Amino acid sequence: MSRFEEFREAVKSRAADSVVDSEGKNWEENARCVADGNEVMQFHCLGSAEDGGSHGGWLFPERKGSAICTFSGSGGAHEYGGGGKGKQAMLVCRVVAGRVLKQIGFLDSLLDKRVGFDSVSGENGELLVFDSRAVLPCFLIIYSV
Repeated sequence: MSRFEEFREAVKSRAADSVVDSEGKNWEENARCVADGNEVMQFHCLGSAEDGGSHGGWLFPERKGSAICTFSGSGGAHEYGGGGKGKQAMLVCRVVAGRVLKQIGFLDSLLDKRVGFDSVSGENGELLVFDSRAVLPCFLIIYSV
């Protein structure tokens, strides 16, 4: 919890430092970051509960840079987690999105262009977060399909 809070404060501080334009141009863009780090609730499917709920999608260490894949809705998270029938495990997480690069495309190209951003939004409510401290799991949901 403390790592999450420290990360959120760092994002807020970076955003506040960028609010120096006398015309207020940066303020609108970063207002949410200054207020709460652009914190959102997201879903992350762990996959089948029968096999321990680990589909291997939490991190992508084999790619250039790591990302935690979360979704704004449970349906997208379920599909990402492999879909399927039977018992599934899903996390509801607090996520500090920070500065979000709004881009749709293949994951590898997104990870290459992430400089200056804390996360990247993709298709179907997908949010790729680049720092594990930005994700705080709050609830574990076990459900059957």
